[in-house]
Amino acid sequence: MNMPQNRLWIKKELRVLGTIQLMTSLIIQSLGYFWTYLFFSQSIVFGLGSNYPPIIGTSGYTLWASLLFSLSGSLSIILQKRPSNHTLIWTMTMNILSIFATLVGLFLTTVEMIVTSSIYSSLWQYKSGRVLTEYLFLFSMLELFMASIVTEWTYRARQIE
Repeated sequence: MNMPQNRLWIKKELRVLGTIQLMTSLIIQSLGYFWTYLFFSQSIVFGLGSNYPPIIGTSGYTLWASLLFSLSGSLSIILQKRPSNHTLIWTMTMNILSIFATLVGLFLTTVEMIVTSSIYSSLWQYKSGRVLTEYLFLFSMLELFMASIVTEWTYRARQIE
């Protein structure tokens, strides 16, 4: 009896997780654009110097990480729709890269929150920047969780194959 070669065990929920990854990617990118705009526009207007270091904005985390998250989510959706060994390997690789990207992002946002916690200012841009950084931290945690689940599922699918 001959079994088809493209018979992979892929969970149906993988499409939902891929969609969550795509949405998280868009939110992280939007938070990054808004945060960077807020910092630089208000620094020019109010002449704020080095009191609030733009670690997130200058590192470009929100740009390159959201690209990785988008690719991970897209590949997860494609894998669920058309399973193949090649797509499985790419999905697993991109999700592992997304895990590393989220770890870098969590480190950067944590450092930024620690550094800016000593700033006691009533200016709204400091408070807004702090809130945006906290949201960025939370959505990075969500991406870490989603990428970890997808990586585990693709690893299991590779083992069952």
